[in-house]
Amino acid sequence: MTLTRSISFIFLSCFLILQSCKEEPTAVAESGLVLSQDSMAIHLEKQFTKWNSLVCQDDLRYMDTLKAFYKTRNYKPLWWGAITGDSASWSDLQLTLAHSESHGMNYKYYQLPLVDYYRGALDSMRVTSKLYRRMAELELIISNNLLRMYEDIANGRTTPRKVYGYIYMLPLNNKKELDFEAFLEEEDKNTFIDNLHTEDTTYNELRKVLTYYLKKKIAAKSSEIDFSEYPKIELGDTVSILPKIIAKLKEKKLPNTDILSIKDTTIYTQELAKLIKTLQSDYNLTPDGILGYKTYKLINATPDDNINQVKANMERQRWFTKPKEGAYVYINLPVYEVDMHWEDSVKSMPICIGKNLPDKYDEMVKEYTDSGWLYKLPKNLETPQIASKISYMVINPTWTIPYSIIRNEMWWKLVRDPAYLSREGYKVYRGKTEVNGDTIRWSKINKDKIPYQIVQNPGPENALGTVKYIFHNPFSIYLHDTPNKTAFKRTQRAVSHGCVRLQDPILFGEYLMQNSDEYNADDFRIMMGYAPKDPDRLEDYDPADTTATIQKLTETTLVRLQKPMPLYLDYRTVYFYADWTLHFCYDIYDQNKLILEAMDRW
Repeated sequence: MTLTRSISFIFLSCFLILQSCKEEPTAVAESGLVLSQDSMAIHLEKQFTKWNSLVCQDDLRYMDTLKAFYKTRNYKPLWWGAITGDSASWSDLQLTLAHSESHGMNYKYYQLPLVDYYRGALDSMRVTSKLYRRMAELELIISNNLLRMYEDIANGRTTPRKVYGYIYMLPLNNKKELDFEAFLEEEDKNTFIDNLHTEDTTYNELRKVLTYYLKKKIAAKSSEIDFSEYPKIELGDTVSILPKIIAKLKEKKLPNTDILSIKDTTIYTQELAKLIKTLQSDYNLTPDGILGYKTYKLINATPDDNINQVKANMERQRWFTKPKEGAYVYINLPVYEVDMHWEDSVKSMPICIGKNLPDKYDEMVKEYTDSGWLYKLPKNLETPQIASKISYMVINPTWTIPYSIIRNEMWWKLVRDPAYLSREGYKVYRGKTEVNGDTIRWSKINKDKIPYQIVQNPGPENALGTVKYIFHNPFSIYLHDTPNKTAFKRTQRAVSHGCVRLQDPILFGEYLMQNSDEYNADDFRIMMGYAPKDPDRLEDYDPADTTATIQKLTETTLVRLQKPMPLYLDYRTVYFYADWTLHFCYDIYDQNKLILEAMDRW
């Protein structure tokens, strides 16, 4: 690159970066010019002292750091070669910025505009104070962007509060102590950045996955399939687009796809259905082999979709890292499982979580806001991300029904059948006084102003089952049993009103008792009306004692845990099993895009 073109490069770069300044670059003549690094240093110092104001200074969030850094250098430019057009220096800078992609960042967050040549007539050019000032500004913008990249990769580009607001309550990782000056001085900035997360195996495994899909993106060829003519595809259907589906499956490298021929393949066969079931299982969808909306999304998923999914989960990992050891309960909501950690072992069981938001949720909120009618307020039933401690359990709990459920789900039943409450074992209270629910004329009650409290008695049919596990949180959610086990047969189990349902609450209680000095697992089993596992304890259990058995099934008992058990409700759509096998989850709450949008904003 000639020196004349170098100067053109400077001005056009400054123009594009500082375009809000509304100044046109000065033309450059085809003549030899000599630029002074000392003169640039003088103007660099003036950015912090005499002028004390940069054009577009609001974008320089590290102004104080840069001021201290350049002062120690006597304001000697750090990016002299890149700014004056040295191709090797410029290439090194671009490679450093591009390295941010391997950490889940977008190159555009930090990229300086790349310019080939300034096109047009370049009549003349003089080395002026304005030129050096623009060079000094460009110097600081480069350094500022690199520091932003360094901090983003270390501690996260955005924050959970900006993404979720108050409903995210997991503890944030301690912010890494950053040495900005050492980073700027470091020649091998890529290794410097990579060393930020050397001890986080999960983070580095995610980086490997991201690198794989970044390479796969380059090789991707097939285009999106139009499924509009086929709302659903089932076994035996004749489908003209099946060759395209098979090509997509081959591209995804699913097992055995290479043996399928796409020639004249228009019948949806058992062989192809088997592959579709594999794809569905990999993403926690019901593996029924039926192609519908969710499966179509998976088939049409591009490497970009996988890349974005990994990026969102790398950001989550920068926010919160689950404990590496100790006793704790960990729930990854999209997996629909609870992991019970104890020393070196982990036991898991299926769970149900809160329903995802209804379609057109935002429109429904606006309709409620405009009308003011409470019944139009859509309910957010998604289980939140929180950290707490399970402090006690309630055996044979009552269930105080939330007003939202009374209003939206029970009111019409009561209007049609006032005897429903007594028949199903509910009590009705007005204040602290119990009233006869069968005598209430529910059709005369404004369902937005119901003056009654409805409580379901303890027992096998109670909606909370035989036990609930309580942990402090502002959402009034808890873990509990359920009399309805049907939902556990489903793959997608976002079915509750926000609480977490346990498939085997007895196993969970036994696990908690390991952390108790007062009770053990057999104590809990006897409390719940089950035979102890220890033969020596059988004398404490008498199944023939009908009175005691009935009492155990109906008497509400609170049992406090001397050592509360740590609990984490997390949300990861890309995760690893204990052997580091990769697994993708269907984003049931559609939260990945919230993180990616926030990263783009900030």
